[in-house]
Amino acid sequence: MPRTITKAAPDRLTAVLADILGTDWTLPTVPEWPAVFTSETADRDLTCYPDWKNGRIIFELSPAGAASGDFDRRLFAKYTPDLTGHEHIHAWLADGDLDAVADALAVILERLIELPLPERVPLADPLQTERERLAEQARELAANASYFAAGLIWSQPVGDDAQRLATLARDLAHTATRVDELRGHKNPRR
Repeated sequence: MPRTITKAAPDRLTAVLADILGTDWTLPTVPEWPAVFTSETADRDLTCYPDWKNGRIIFELSPAGAASGDFDRRLFAKYTPDLTGHEHIHAWLADGDLDAVADALAVILERLIELPLPERVPLADPLQTERERLAEQARELAANASYFAAGLIWSQPVGDDAQRLATLARDLAHTATRVDELRGHKNPRR
């Protein structure tokens, strides 16, 4: 029998993280994943979101308002909760005891926030960099397409997965056009 997945809103986790982070960080303005906290004084964003496949929460620290090309300036941390009694991470986020894990989350966040962000690395060859990005985007699109297909097979909700695929496809098309331009193709095929 297929399992039902309910996408828990980040409200409960956001409240716990707000207590940990304190007043230096502003709360996300929209209650959806990914939840983004911003520190104007540190000029950083802290993004958190559930990783459904691996049953964990991902924390990403980046320069405030970082562009999608600033991947080399991001730091990551992960927290894997004990999901005993919960079918998946979203169920744990919806009705698990988040206060019980606040101390562990505080340690993870304090260590992450204390780390200096990596310096921007100058790119020697823009074409090679864009080709590598294109290959990574193609791999990510293929992986997400398989999750989408699995959701269809198991009669799970697939709307969010379809949106993710559309976003990844747009990003892939943009990068592919950039690669063509760097290769000297003035009129890329459509």
